[in-house]
Amino acid sequence: MPKDLWGFLTGLAGRPADLVTVTRPIHPDAFEATAILQHLDDRREYPAVLFERPTNVLGQPSEVLLVSNVFGTRERCARALDFPEDQSGLPLSLEFARRERQHVPAVTIPPQDAPVRAHTWQGAEADVRKLPVVRHFEMDLGPVLTMGLAMKALDGEFYDISFCKGFIHGPRRLGISIHTPHLERLQKQYWDRKARAPVVFILGHHPAFWLGALALTPFGSNDYDTIGGFLGEPLRLTPSVTWGDRFLIPADAEVVIEGEMPPDELEPVDPFGEVTRHYQAQCLRPVMEVTAISFRERAVMQDIFSGHRGHWNLGVIPKEGSLYNKLQQKFGCIKAVHLPYSGCGRFLVYVSMRKDREGVAKVVGHTALHDFPLFQIAVVVDEDIDVFNESDVIWSVVTNVNPDRDVDVVRNSATVFTTAMGYTKLVIDATRPLDVPFPAPMRVPEDAMRKIRVEDWVKDGTDLLDRLPRVR
Repeated sequence: MPKDLWGFLTGLAGRPADLVTVTRPIHPDAFEATAILQHLDDRREYPAVLFERPTNVLGQPSEVLLVSNVFGTRERCARALDFPEDQSGLPLSLEFARRERQHVPAVTIPPQDAPVRAHTWQGAEADVRKLPVVRHFEMDLGPVLTMGLAMKALDGEFYDISFCKGFIHGPRRLGISIHTPHLERLQKQYWDRKARAPVVFILGHHPAFWLGALALTPFGSNDYDTIGGFLGEPLRLTPSVTWGDRFLIPADAEVVIEGEMPPDELEPVDPFGEVTRHYQAQCLRPVMEVTAISFRERAVMQDIFSGHRGHWNLGVIPKEGSLYNKLQQKFGCIKAVHLPYSGCGRFLVYVSMRKDREGVAKVVGHTALHDFPLFQIAVVVDEDIDVFNESDVIWSVVTNVNPDRDVDVVRNSATVFTTAMGYTKLVIDATRPLDVPFPAPMRVPEDAMRKIRVEDWVKDGTDLLDRLPRVR
């Protein structure tokens, strides 16, 4: 069977750390969904949450179910790629980097065979308020769609999919918060010719579909073919309701909203709680005039709990593998790369390396900042430090770093926090110095570690009281 969201979710059944359900009626547009997700996050629990009885924005029982936090753990992301869950650290990121170079051509099937075309709303019936759209945070502009928007090049055959936000501005009108270079470039192609830009919101698919959509491929790559490399099978497409075979949509998607962006029409979008855990400032962005909504039987609409682990993982995993490949190709001494949750999976990077001379660690750190402008701080540590163990990285910083020589300040850099120049970034060389006397870190001898198999020595202690002498 072709991969889809239901197939993935049913594979998680019986694993409460990975999937829980909410069977009571819930009002997603009244913060009830995100309140549940926040409580779970506060308890350090990150299951996917399936809301079986959500209401829509009109306050009526929704025909469509709702799921969030599908990407809440790296292990679940590995499972989505049929990759070993116990290798969800750097090996998963490197597997991602390998797959982003693969392209499996998509295939087209007729609408009558496409699950997403099971139900169709058109005209006045295509009311986005009939969906269980989530309002996330107290200062958000309103309920917002958080999944992927697809566009097709005006003069080419490639499709680009990027995560966007869609704010409800009316029954058949959305404000589209586009902040990605590829979609902005495609939008400009249409608007330069005063043409209406066809766009579709894809509101649910197998998680490998979304991981593929996030591959760091160059502009002009066909995301539909890239996604096939992540699914491990050709992505199935079908003609859209609005444009037929002139615009193909994913046949196994859960919900698809079709529409057009009229040229030069801008309306306010945001504020919205974003990846930084701050509110994104209000701005003017294009509008989408909805033409059709199609969905499958027992459809499940996906949502992203912004500024939390599922959101961060979507950016962490692609960037780790890509940056590792770039640094290793250039320097040949890189052991691992990690973007920790403490940096929202975007702004802080840890790199471990084999250091054989002074100065190289600084160059590695500066290269990381240059190649990924989102980064605010790059910390470089020795190869024996596990960059996925943040306490080890911080230990390296507080014990190895001499701020006078090991910290570089990069001034006048633009970042996500400011549109103007003038922001300061840091490169921290937290490797042990080689040119001055410095104490070696303690460790248990390797030969002793190899000889001991813990399972052969350690018992659970259940009979401890029977074996200990009694105190009189």
